[in-house]
Amino acid sequence: MTEQETSRGALKVNALNQQVFVTMQAAHKADGVNASILLAAADTLTLAAKREQRKLSQAPVLQLPANASNTELRQARIRRAVRRGEDLYLPSWREMAVGFPNVLIRSALFATTNPGKSLIDEPIATQGDATLKMTGLQLGHYDRQVFAACLRYYKDELTLHEENKPIGWVKVSFWQLSQDLNIPYGRNGHIAIRESLIRLNAAHLRIRIKTKDLPLPRLIEVAFDDGYAGRSSTSSSVKGSDMVAFRVLDWMADLFGPDDWSNVSDSAIFEMSGLQSWIAAFYSTHDKSFNLEIADLYDYSGATCELREFRRRLKDSLENLKSEDIDARVRVKSYEMDKKSVTVHLVRWNKTAT
Repeated sequence: MTEQETSRGALKVNALNQQVFVTMQAAHKADGVNASILLAAADTLTLAAKREQRKLSQAPVLQLPANASNTELRQARIRRAVRRGEDLYLPSWREMAVGFPNVLIRSALFATTNPGKSLIDEPIATQGDATLKMTGLQLGHYDRQVFAACLRYYKDELTLHEENKPIGWVKVSFWQLSQDLNIPYGRNGHIAIRESLIRLNAAHLRIRIKTKDLPLPRLIEVAFDDGYAGRSSTSSSVKGSDMVAFRVLDWMADLFGPDDWSNVSDSAIFEMSGLQSWIAAFYSTHDKSFNLEIADLYDYSGATCELREFRRRLKDSLENLKSEDIDARVRVKSYEMDKKSVTVHLVRWNKTAT
């Protein structure tokens, strides 16, 4: 459902509800047969309004009227992306977590291999009823961290905007981004952040979820104000005060429908690396145990080692994730694994709240 269709649907629901109200008022004033006819008409209009409301509830972005209260907005943003009037918001996720689209976390988009390889309309393995293709530079674990640090700015009041509008830019220093990533600022870190932002800016995606095409022209839009031309970032004069501007554009909201995103623990994104980080994030987007072919998990992770070596690394990662030092939200309670498949049980799946 497009933004225009969602907006028209919301207007239709409001109009039908108004008609129900007017018809019910008329029925109370009428007598006999006329009252019965009007009550029947009100019932028909009520059913029509409910049908339209169900259509809206299935759309990724919930449309609220411009005069919706802040309380109404906050409640709606617990589950999904929301538009109030002209303002478009991502969901408001939990503390110590980042809201991530499942299709991105459950895929090889942020692969466990080294980034930088040039891709042209390359199919990206992903779990579930979805297909994903990418043109740009292959992304890795560090790019997921940088992208997560940028997404964090949209947790509260920041809104998304269309690409052709010169507004909505977040302007931060490289020093601040290093703090967001929980790493000490330094020249090498500065260069790594800059080059990751370049890769994220170049990542153009084509996504199809549940029979619907969701083009994502780019993950993030980036502009530098640090005095370095082109792609070069090897100058010895880099400074923490150098500025970068970025923004996540409005089409990202379509990936944040009610069942399409998850709270991914900060520990999985920022405190782990390699396959362990990917596994922790992948399973955190699910809510119960399930059996999965190891060959499929291998594809979803983007691993490039031999399958036999991947199986060994997977077992090591799961063992490490059982440690009491691991965040309970991603800690593995137990797992069953043979040569072909694996079933993982997280600690938090046995709890009513996390």
